[in-house]
Amino acid sequence: MNLPQSSLTKCIVWFYDGNTRTFYSFDKTHQKAKPNKALGIRRLTKMINESFKGKYETAIIYDNQKPNGMELAKYKHGVRVV
Repeated sequence: MNLPQSSLTKCIVWFYDGNTRTFYSFDKTHQKAKPNKALGIRRLTKMINESFKGKYETAIIYDNQKPNGMELAKYKHGVRVV
């Protein structure tokens, strides 16, 4: 599975140490399931709030299916701002 093309959403995270990383959503519960955008967003949000708690300055979740995808959620210092 090629995540950058098949994922419905992506998250770009700017860490306090200066690194920036892009994460792609896992939108399916199993291989033959239809993609579920809400599931992918929930999983990215959980990653931001639990795995990276206190380690990032900004995290933004974008729609990945359109060029220059729309911003869906934005987090600053662990708090959702949009």
